[in-house]
Amino acid sequence: MEDPVISELSAIANYPYDMLREYKRQGRRIIGSTLPDVPEELVHAAGLLPFTILGTNRPIRRAGALLPDNSCSLARSTLELVLTYETGLFDGFILPQVDDTTQHLSDIWRRRIPSSFFEPYLVPRQVDRPSSRQWLLDETHRLKESLERYTAGVISDGSLRRSIVLYNRNRRILRRIYAMKRKTPGLISNRAFFELIKSSMFLPKERHNRYLEQLLPRLEQELPSGRTRNLRFVVAGVVWEPPSLMTILDELGIEVVGDDLCTGTRYIEADASTDGDPVGALVDRHFHRGPFSPIHDKGNRILANLLDLVRQHGADGILYLRLKFFESQDYDLPDLKREIQAQGIPIYVLDTEYQTIHLAQTKTRIQAFAESLPGGGT
Repeated sequence: MEDPVISELSAIANYPYDMLREYKRQGRRIIGSTLPDVPEELVHAAGLLPFTILGTNRPIRRAGALLPDNSCSLARSTLELVLTYETGLFDGFILPQVDDTTQHLSDIWRRRIPSSFFEPYLVPRQVDRPSSRQWLLDETHRLKESLERYTAGVISDGSLRRSIVLYNRNRRILRRIYAMKRKTPGLISNRAFFELIKSSMFLPKERHNRYLEQLLPRLEQELPSGRTRNLRFVVAGVVWEPPSLMTILDELGIEVVGDDLCTGTRYIEADASTDGDPVGALVDRHFHRGPFSPIHDKGNRILANLLDLVRQHGADGILYLRLKFFESQDYDLPDLKREIQAQGIPIYVLDTEYQTIHLAQTKTRIQAFAESLPGGGT
């Protein structure tokens, strides 16, 4: 029987909007943001509820007239969600810009979706440049001042530090559960674990922490499963889409032991310091996160990070989720795949897309890849 906390958070991860409407009725003002890297602590410290908008699998009806068919389906489905399906739910938006698609999306959003608050957030695309930290520091101060004007309040250093403590607590518990998952196969399924993270992107952190603080001791009391060693994968990409991919890996007995996903490790890794300037601490945390495809960094950090994950966690292979028409992934992939294979590490590239994916064929392909690995056919 599944833990009731896991069941409840999985339900929220798969459809958070009834919960969000209830907060709206209670008078909470909701600020939606798209991926990646908005400093949610600032929004929380302003007395607002931050919420990550992650698209929809319902049909595209209006976004197709605003974004071309060959634009990233995450951008198209995210725009469709607020244009068609969840209208009037959000009070404002923060849209980070990390590539051409997100820049265009931000411009369209500002013109087409009415809201009482809108800010783009210009994340530096070249974090290896000496000026990048100052750029992001200025940009984060600009966002802070805009939130203060919107709420007619002041985000004090003390309130921001309290938000940082709250968010650090959440990240630490999720990292702790991830470490337990790696150590004890079957302790928590791939889908259940990554939906813990996804639900954290939706729920107020105070409430999510209470759920996690109930769940953690129960997981810690679990004895090792005694199961034989599962195949272990590192999963690379942007998002788990469709979520059924996690279920497929569970059904095939494949344990995810590492990832670089925006809805995975990138969301929970690195804490912000509670010492010194809290805005500077949020900026520093950004530079301690793992690599992300649209953001250029010194050397080839994506490759180095994936190799490190494979070796650190004894992974048998890499499942690379290529989100169709996500341009920077298309640029990265040929060299990345060649270098990973040159290291003798198996990699399988799976094309994914919101709205349209044939899961039966997908399961067959992943199963075939798994069976090609040493120990995968037994």
